[in-house]
Amino acid sequence: MFRLRNTEAVDKAPQYAKYHFHENAVSRPNPPEKLPSCSNNLLENFGKLIHSNMRMKPVFADCWLIGSADKLDVVAEYSLPGAKVTVGTSPDGETEYNMMPYEYSSPEPINALIEDAIDDIRDSYRSQGGRMDRQSVLSEARRLLMSSSDTIETVYGNNTFDLDLIMDNLCKTVHRYTVGLGIFELLLSDPKLEDIYIDAPCDRNRIHVTMSGISGMNSNQKCRTNLMVDRKEVMNFINVLKRDSGLPFCESDPVLETDMKGYDARATVVGYPMSPNGDSISIRKHSDRLWTLTRLIANGTLSPEVAGILSFLVDNRCTFLVCGARGAGKSSMLSALLFEFPMSQRILTIEDTMELPGEKMRRIGFKVQTLLINERLDGNDASRADDALRVSLRMGESAIILGEARGKEVKTLYQSMRTGRAGSSIMGTIHGDSAKSVFERVVYDIGVEPEAFMATDILVTLGTVRDRKSGGQKRILREIVATGNKSGEFIDVADGEKLYATPVMDRIRASCGMDDEGIFEEIKARSEIRRMLAEEGLTDEKFLEPEWICIANDHISRNSNKRSEDLINSFRIKMNRSVGG
Repeated sequence: MFRLRNTEAVDKAPQYAKYHFHENAVSRPNPPEKLPSCSNNLLENFGKLIHSNMRMKPVFADCWLIGSADKLDVVAEYSLPGAKVTVGTSPDGETEYNMMPYEYSSPEPINALIEDAIDDIRDSYRSQGGRMDRQSVLSEARRLLMSSSDTIETVYGNNTFDLDLIMDNLCKTVHRYTVGLGIFELLLSDPKLEDIYIDAPCDRNRIHVTMSGISGMNSNQKCRTNLMVDRKEVMNFINVLKRDSGLPFCESDPVLETDMKGYDARATVVGYPMSPNGDSISIRKHSDRLWTLTRLIANGTLSPEVAGILSFLVDNRCTFLVCGARGAGKSSMLSALLFEFPMSQRILTIEDTMELPGEKMRRIGFKVQTLLINERLDGNDASRADDALRVSLRMGESAIILGEARGKEVKTLYQSMRTGRAGSSIMGTIHGDSAKSVFERVVYDIGVEPEAFMATDILVTLGTVRDRKSGGQKRILREIVATGNKSGEFIDVADGEKLYATPVMDRIRASCGMDDEGIFEEIKARSEIRRMLAEEGLTDEKFLEPEWICIANDHISRNSNKRSEDLINSFRIKMNRSVGG
């Protein structure tokens, strides 16, 4: 059953009123008929202050817009289905994400039609019941709006093609404000957003976001928005999460964490009494782009040489830990490493949040089995992960990918690495800003034996640096090390030369039958091919996609007896043919 948005408390405006306006703590005075000339500037500045504090929204919406995009020093502008976005620097120096939903600038008669359609659908459901799924609401909205098509044609003209697009947008607006997510739906549709935050109390704090892809693909920018939501908007959002997840949320259970169906995101809500000022919301969006090593080269996270080394090590079934702080790009790197597996490799992923691209990998042809551990299972996060890991070890030879290693399950992970029970590569992510800090946490805090930790072949650490040009955070590879022969010994292998003196290379030489020259030639070919793909990807993004990683690895496998120069040249011909060169 769909819970409708609670609108009883909304002040009803006259039928054709376009907006509610609110001026914070001040009202516009009626100026005297004559003012001294010296008072003109004072009145003008007072008027500007009032305008800057003014909030506005259509009567059917529960989100206020603050300020204007005209005041921003514009960095980027783009359109979404249903809104225009302007990103820029405000006069007070803050970076602002300014969204203008189309319904906030629609002509008054159009918003009156939208309001009537919303009210009719709600009233019909309350009195008669019926279906309230997306398609049913869109169909009913179209029927109601078509009865007023003369008004729509008068406002927008009678071009049939334009009217079809306008009608589709109007129907989606009606859906958004009946059983949809309101302003959250528009924010979640922006592929540039990574995080959405609302601090309590929601009606006194702007929504804040983090975004990437504005001043370069690798820039991570924190922004305030021009959006401030009423409590009704937050309550509707929480009720949708409760409905879709089936999870509780109340004073005795004030934390709700769940994946958002259909939005490729995960939401965390904290309520009273843990959040004494009201409900607080954090939404983490999963990237729409599939991360590959070539994409990470293109955005400056790592070099082609490092990408070639990583590709070679994954192909030879090494064990990996990807380290870094929150937001450093651990999941992106782990996802990129998965596409370096041979297509024949069976992969088993263990996650509590669906961040790894399992479904997308299956579509390409990879064999991926996903184990999801969530609140519906007994136990806490650590015990559920540990149980899933133990089950995975009984599911046959597979590469085991642990989305995030936190506590108890880390011991099981290292038992698997040390005894070889997995039979193939093991990978995971873990919080930590260096291999040394991760070693100390795992050994001293979690209790893994130092010798067991050294079963990790490779540790990759990611971090962020401040981008002086954009002010955002740029993701970079901080270090890539191999474990040595002694506990706590790490060897920097970023330049490749020291790689050949590591224990992991001793094992690879013994298992693949290659000498150092053959290994060097293959790593060189993998590096140069990924360099070419990254360079071409700057003008044609298809070369950054996983399909071309699969083509590259297959080409290397089929031509392993060739010298690196011949292998690279033959792959360049393959690329040129794909673009008609």
